This record gives sequence, C-alpha cells and structure tokens, in this order.
Amino acid sequence: MKTLLISVLCFMSLNLLAQELKVEPLYSFEKTYRIEPEPARYVTRTYLGVRATYGVPILAGEFEVAQSTDSDTFPADNREVDYKTYRAMLGLRTSPFRTQYVGAYFRAGIRAKKEERTIKENNVTTTEEDGIIIDPYAGAGVTVGISDFFALNAGATLVYNRNAPSGKKFDQQVNLSFSFKAGNR
Repeated sequence: MKTLLISVLCFMSLNLLAQELKVEPLYSFEKTYRIEPEPARYVTRTYLGVRATYGVPILAGEFEVAQSTDSDTFPADNREVDYKTYRAMLGLRTSPFRTQYVGAYFRAGIRAKKEERTIKENNVTTTEEDGIIIDPYAGAGVTVGISDFFALNAGATLVYNRNAPSGKKFDQQVNLSFSFKAGNR
C-alpha cells in the first residue's frame, strides 16, 4: 500500500510540472425548454462566454461562464418579453486521443443557470427572476491545432433539464471556440 501511495504521489508531482492553462472565448447554441411565458416550448439561444481549463490532457478541470439575451413578441397579447440567461458550468475534461494537430475530448460536470425576464405588457413593465437551477451535463468534442499555442474547438453537450416534459429531458448545446494555451506542454 505504501508503494502504491508513493508511486501515485510521484506521478502526480511529475504531472504538476506538465499542467497547462487554456482560455477559450466561446460562442454556442443551446436548444432548451422554456416554461415561461406559456405555452411552454423549445427555443434555441446563442451564448457568448469564456471557458478555462487547467490540468494535464488526461484530466483537467474546466470552468465556463456565458450569457444569452433574446426576446419574444406576442402581438395578440400586446406583450414583449426580454430574456437574460446566465450559465456557469464546472466540470472535468479528458483528452485521451491527441496528436500534435488533432484531438478529441470528453467532458462532464454541473451547470448552474439563472434567467431574468422583463415583461412589457400594456405599457407596464415587470421583472421576474428565476432561482438558480443546477443540472448535470456531459459532452464530447474535437480540437484542431493551428499552432503550439492556438487551436479551434467544436463540441456537443447534453444537459439534463428537470423542467422539461418526460421524454425531452435534455438540452442540447453546440459549442464553437478557439483556445489559447499557456503552460509547460
């Protein structure tokens, strides 16, 4: 047991020297189930944000924040709704298949999401704010290296949505980003 513990600690200390930080400006589409205002339905949103990963290729931590703004108009009800959605994702990423120019990654973790609605109805404006909703996510993607410090990334992620009806419990995200790398690798 001591030998195993010493081996793991030595392996971890060697890996600490090889860790890298990647920062990715992020553009993504998300198909999600919107409950308010009625009738409930699926909508597609665009998000702008940033993602950071830190660690070694076989296992790294990732953190992502993004924001979306959109609006709906309901002329029959003389109502307009503006939405602001904030998303934060925290998880792990692994890149088991990687060459100098091409790689694949898998990711999993939790998403925290909060939505604010500004409703203008008959010249009266009200603001509603949902609480923070936390759901798990999992996804995969590909990376194409352009140079030693720059890469293009594309991925797809499924996020469990507890508010969606049975049989449609997953939001879908498609991510496009480019990453800047700093570190010892």
